[in-house]
Parts: sequence; C-alpha cells; structure tokens
Amino acid sequence: MNDNDQTLVQRITALEGAARKARLEAIQIAATLLTKETALLAGTRASPNHPDHTADLAALRARYEGLVRVADDAQALIDTLQADEHDRKYHR
Repeated sequence: MNDNDQTLVQRITALEGAARKARLEAIQIAATLLTKETALLAGTRASPNHPDHTADLAALRARYEGLVRVADDAQALIDTLQADEHDRKYHR
C-alpha cells in the first residue's frame, strides 16, 4: 500500500468517525425532541413550572437537521472516495 492509498484510507476512516459522531448526536437530539414534544402535547408543560419551550424546540430541530446534513454529506464523500479507491485498485 503506497502513501496515497494510506492517505485515502485515513480520510475515509476519519470521515466515517465524523459521520458516526454526527449520527449519534442526531439520534440523541431526536430522542430529546420526541420527549419534549410528547410532554408538550400531553399538556404537562402547561403548568407554570414548565413554560412553553418553542424556541428550544426550534433550536433542537435546527441542530438535528444540521447534523443529518453533515452525516449525509460525509457519507456521500465516503462513497465517492471508496469508489475512487476501488477504481484505482481494480481498473488501472
């Protein structure tokens, strides 16, 4: 394996780690969103101790959408790099 192949493998590995981290955080945010929205719909946030968290929910949704986009973009780049690696190995 030459230096170029090692660099490509390292880039793929780094991107896979970043995508995995973004997906995990997105899953955690999705769980938080579901919990908060369920509580809001159930009316438990109607009491004075639980004010309306519309801005909080909007921020969580925006963060979730951003993380999903990051994970999708990273996966697309991973797929491209893996295809390039395959082409180099088998279609010289």
